[in-house]
Amino acid sequence: MLTFFACVACRLVSAVLKLFGKGATSLPGMIALKIYPSVLKKVSGDVKIVCVTGTNGKTTSCRIIEQGLIETGKSYFMNRSGANLITGVTTSFIMNSSIFGKCKKEYAILECDENAFKKISKYIDASVVLVTNVFRDQLDRYGEVTHTLSAIEESVSNMPDSVLCLNADCSLTYSISKKHNNKVYTYGVNSPFPSVNAQNSVSDAKYCIFCKNEYEYSYKTYGHLGGFKCPHCGYERKMPDVAIEQTVELKEDYSTVLINFFGEKDFVKINVPGTYNVYNAAGAALALSCLGIDKKIIFDSLSNFNCAFGRMEKFQYNGNSINMILVKNPAGFSQTVNHISASEKEFSAFFCLNDNAADGRDVSWIWDVEFDSLVQCSKLKNIYTCGKRAYDMALRLKYAGIDASRIKVIENEDYDKMIDFAISENREVYIVPTYTSMMGLRHKVAKKFGGKEFWE
Repeated sequence: MLTFFACVACRLVSAVLKLFGKGATSLPGMIALKIYPSVLKKVSGDVKIVCVTGTNGKTTSCRIIEQGLIETGKSYFMNRSGANLITGVTTSFIMNSSIFGKCKKEYAILECDENAFKKISKYIDASVVLVTNVFRDQLDRYGEVTHTLSAIEESVSNMPDSVLCLNADCSLTYSISKKHNNKVYTYGVNSPFPSVNAQNSVSDAKYCIFCKNEYEYSYKTYGHLGGFKCPHCGYERKMPDVAIEQTVELKEDYSTVLINFFGEKDFVKINVPGTYNVYNAAGAALALSCLGIDKKIIFDSLSNFNCAFGRMEKFQYNGNSINMILVKNPAGFSQTVNHISASEKEFSAFFCLNDNAADGRDVSWIWDVEFDSLVQCSKLKNIYTCGKRAYDMALRLKYAGIDASRIKVIENEDYDKMIDFAISENREVYIVPTYTSMMGLRHKVAKKFGGKEFWE
């Protein structure tokens, strides 16, 4: 009976919120959990669940997995809006279930916040868990990387029957395989990315997770990812089950790679640019394989999926593009800088920095972002900063080596003014926002240039 009341309340709250044009992603689930704290366990019991967690790449990985299920004609749902706490996950399940708590779909794709995953995992039994990576992220909320890793490990402990898909290049992520008895498969990149010098990049895991001695690397891709080995205890990267043997092309809109898929090699197009998305594609391909999806369908999914909102999202205006790329931490921001600096067209860049709770109050992390490629980029024309910490962002760019006279500061989170500046550029534009600035800005861009709301 409590399941019934919780489901009805969730649906009513969702209907009211949508009537007023709201996303209805978390509050309905919050109300349902107040009525019946174990409602998630009841509604998730008969569903094949894929959980995706980790610091970077969760939303894009979920989109690729979704495409795989679409192309196989499977019945599924996902917490598409990025509502990745237990409230958002509960809302997603209930809205895809009957009022008596019987889920109508065969599969669920869940993006899970690393800390929230500890609580979510107590109520669900995932078939597959994909862990993308562990990087330093929002120090005031997550603490150091070992805290994030511990949260994921605790979640895995709650689901001993789940198949784990781990990033073999991340010494932190891969260490989970040594501490749990779950069935494990791995993915990774077998060689450095072309035109990316990662040997001296900032590392979030310089020392061995087991014996604290410094790792040696045969190569790096970015951050602490790559061919790591501890010379003291022998902990090292193993050859992945799904490996990117070679990155053939890194274009502005896509990448082409040579993938080794359980011993079979094929050239595959990934329908999104960026080195970090090569990892996302490999991880999602592995997760789909663990669900029993055919290889050809998996490769088609990599070629056909669409970017998630705010992640390499493109809007057209006057024959040019506004490209929006969300950033949250030093590793992801550094790779975004490398990506836009490789543009083949002249462009202008807008950096939007907020310090709201969802962004992390401490913005000192921007000083660990590597801007060298942007400083040296001849295609970069104008630079703007915006958001609550626009002046902090401008100062960071100045100290990176960009002439202060080139940096224009847009005060007071004036996103309408920012959009007007972007249009006036009349060239390729890259907007690089943190989370809350992206949420405040994106619906204005989508409304002006055409696009769905984030919950759609």
